[in-house]
Amino acid sequence: MAKPVSIEVLNPNGKYRVISTKPMPGTRWINLLIEQDCSVEICTEKKTILSVDDIIALIGDKFDGVIGQLTEDRGDTLFAALSRAGGKSFSNMAVGYNNVDVNAANKYGVAVGNTPGVLTETTAELAGSLSLAAARRIVEADEFMRADVTSSIPRLN
Repeated sequence: MAKPVSIEVLNPNGKYRVISTKPMPGTRWINLLIEQDCSVEICTEKKTILSVDDIIALIGDKFDGVIGQLTEDRGDTLFAALSRAGGKSFSNMAVGYNNVDVNAANKYGVAVGNTPGVLTETTAELAGSLSLAAARRIVEADEFMRADVTSSIPRLN
């Protein structure tokens, strides 16, 4: 069993207990959960990736939902523990869900969520930028401008 991890608790008397495995940007998500009478517990560990044992230590005996990261594997062991603790949902702060064993989640009755579409505009912008850079030969032009071209210019005497 992992040692308990450090957490920050917001709205400790909330009716529902929601755990986030990492601090996330902004406060809107926290405010939305608090408005729904949730106690929000945010893991403040400096570890990049929490182990399954770390997450099980975080959820304890009773919780309602977990917000996790794409870097954390979700499989049979974790979903069994989530179910035993009364957990109803696991949300991925990520577009994909390749870190989630969906069959295990279904087996234990844990709903899984993710954030589809959140990167659509950003990806399109990057693809457009790369296309323009290639068409206009931006990298080559940059290298040319940074090179010492003064040695090849004839001097007027």
